[in-house]
Amino acid sequence: MPQENTSVLHIGWMSRAVAALTRAGADVTCVLAPADLKDARAAHPRLRTVVVPDQTNVEGILSGLARASLDIGGFDAVCSGLEYCLAAAAVLSDLGGLTTSATRRAIAMRDKAVQKALVRAAGVATAECVTVDTLNEVSRRADRFPAVVKPLNGSGAQSTYRLERPESLDAYLDAWTGKGPWLVEEYISGDEFQVDGIVRDGEITLLSVSRYLENLIDIHDGGLVAHIALPPEYDPDLYEKIRLLAHSSLKALQHHDGVFHLEVFRRGDEIVFGECGGRVGGGRTDEVVRRSFGFDLHDEWVRALLGRPSAVTLAPEHTAGVVHGGMNLHAPHGRVLRAPAHDEVLARPGVVHAELRCVPGWTMPDVTAASHLRAGVVVLSGTDDREVEARMRDLADWYAGQVVVAPAGESGGR
Repeated sequence: MPQENTSVLHIGWMSRAVAALTRAGADVTCVLAPADLKDARAAHPRLRTVVVPDQTNVEGILSGLARASLDIGGFDAVCSGLEYCLAAAAVLSDLGGLTTSATRRAIAMRDKAVQKALVRAAGVATAECVTVDTLNEVSRRADRFPAVVKPLNGSGAQSTYRLERPESLDAYLDAWTGKGPWLVEEYISGDEFQVDGIVRDGEITLLSVSRYLENLIDIHDGGLVAHIALPPEYDPDLYEKIRLLAHSSLKALQHHDGVFHLEVFRRGDEIVFGECGGRVGGGRTDEVVRRSFGFDLHDEWVRALLGRPSAVTLAPEHTAGVVHGGMNLHAPHGRVLRAPAHDEVLARPGVVHAELRCVPGWTMPDVTAASHLRAGVVVLSGTDDREVEARMRDLADWYAGQVVVAPAGESGGR
């Protein structure tokens, strides 16, 4: 796979994406924010970096490249493994004459209104929705309640709320101060699933379907953020229905080569499209998929980006006799006085991988705001999904109970 002298501009700092590019033999330049420079230098001392105030701002990126005497047209590829940087990377790719439709595809994968219109036109079931310029329009534009209000290009359920009735809008206004516009959409009931995979030449070569323990939107009510990758043989009918939806959706979004991260709902016998991103899923989705199917999504993303053959030649089999899942660790909000150590977490039943943020002196954020706010992330295994779920719930309760935070009103920490 490695091929020397391929010049790649990566927008935003993401260590695993840069590492995958480097493994592929690419000469990487990374555009990043000042706060990321220290971590980037520590992880990749020889990485060429361009520091900009906002790594999602195209004008700022072009200015930074000019300051570094770099020309966008001098790169063989422009990309990003980060959700919020995808559109900027696509615009820069178009400016460099690298791909004629990159910007259109990136917008389709980011803007929820554009995305839903495209898949609906392709015959895929999805929520009815409308955009509003001001939040004051929500109550009169929502056809029925409950309804969902979200930013057009958000992620991780941040600022995404279910409004039970028109009066619920006041709480949303208090929680979100962004500028909009917003998407107001029909609330889809039913179980939510996370779908991750690889698509090459428009054909899905790897498909991983994970069931959420609780729907993501329930995070705002204290819901647990956790998913378990289901072996295909557990529910072949579910896998087939999701494969058909994913194929039609990716075709409508013109996402023919790369990786994808999709959210769907099962409403009775129907599978309903939620959202789709042309990236590796968050948390440690990559680790769950690797342990479940034996392939690295980041490496496959790089292969598609650089036009190299995929390592996945046939639909891979799920690891026999073992089921894996990923979960966010939650803890009380406040300045941390005591928290379990890494070795303690790894010693819990089923834990095979753990990354912890929560250490004494750190300020634990309010995890009900978004799915990326967490004490840490773990990957667990078990003989079946029920055992994994039981281990997840036990671990979540144990961990949260072990964390001690300072009484409300005390400040400090980092």
